Order: sequence, then structure tokens, then C-alpha cells
Amino acid sequence: MKTEIIKVSGKGLGINEAIAATVSAGEECGLTKKENLRLRLIAEEIFGMASGIIGEIEGFYYVCAKDKSFEVHLNADVDLSKESKKKLLELSTTGTNSGVKSFMSKIRDMIGTALLPKEDGPSTLSLGLMSMSSPASVRAGSTANIYNWSLSDYRAAVKNAGEEGIEAWDELEKSIVANIADEITVSVLGYKVELTVFKKF
Repeated sequence: MKTEIIKVSGKGLGINEAIAATVSAGEECGLTKKENLRLRLIAEEIFGMASGIIGEIEGFYYVCAKDKSFEVHLNADVDLSKESKKKLLELSTTGTNSGVKSFMSKIRDMIGTALLPKEDGPSTLSLGLMSMSSPASVRAGSTANIYNWSLSDYRAAVKNAGEEGIEAWDELEKSIVANIADEITVSVLGYKVELTVFKKF
């Protein structure tokens, strides 16, 4: 099954409707109350992260489910102002953000940095373990870099990161989404962001 595709925005448009649709999908697939609460938490965490990305977000949200396997999708377009680009450039240049402590906040800033146009920002991200991979080629007819990231790759990087990985692993242990989700994938092409969370109950 697939829920209705719901238009959402960084200003809150459609978010309550999207969360309600997520809960309904869980009920329809026979999730227990505890399982459905976890599915709802995934949706809430996604919107909490998305609303913090610099710039205005307009996108589409939906859930796909088969038996008790779920895919939670958020496909968004981000409109960056000149001031937003300036802030992201500062972040991408230093590669750090002392105000970022949570795992979802790091995903948010990683996405934000990847949104920088190639002529403004670096061709590769410099955010430590949160870096996305950038394929050598871009899609036909596109001048934008494609960036990809996954939770499974990040976990593997953290395990082999020595001292830097200790703090990152602690953040993963404290993250609601990282503990609930089986996988998270992020793709950024130009100003388009695709975020998918996978969970099988």
C-alpha cells in the first residue's frame, strides 16, 4: 500500500496530516500500539530535522508499506536565500558546527552543505564522518553534483574511526531514529533532497 502523497513545507503545512496518514498506515498494516508509536516517531523526527534546514522547504511526503515493512519518504525542494548560502559556506569551509550535538542535526547540516551550488561550495563535503559520497559523473543534462549518504555506511565509518568515532557512536545510541530505523538514505541533487527511512517490524 501507499499513502496519499501529502504536500508539506518548512512552515508546517501538511505536517499534521502527514503524521496522521503515517499512523493510519501503521494501523492498516496491523502494527501494535508500541510499533505504531515508533513509526510515528520516525515521521516526527524527519519533520523536526527538515524544519531546521536553512532555507524554505516545499516537498512531498508519503509512506509505502508491505505487510510490516515500511518506507517513509520525504522528497523536498529547498530554496536558499543569499544569507542562507553565506551561512552554509561558512559551515562547509570549517567542516564543523559547535552548535550541532544530535545525530539528526548533523544530517540536517550535511544536507544543507550539499545544497550549495558547485560554483559556491566545495565539490566534496568536509563534515567529518557525516560526509556524503559524490559520484564522479552527474546525471545527463545536469550540472549539479549528486550526493548520497546512508546510515549503514555511516555506522561502518564510525566503527572504524577511532577516537572520533566514540562521540559519533554515542550520538547514534541517543538518536531515536538511528535506533528505530533499519536504514536511512539521503540523496541530494541540486536543490532537491530525497530522504527515505526504512523500517520492518
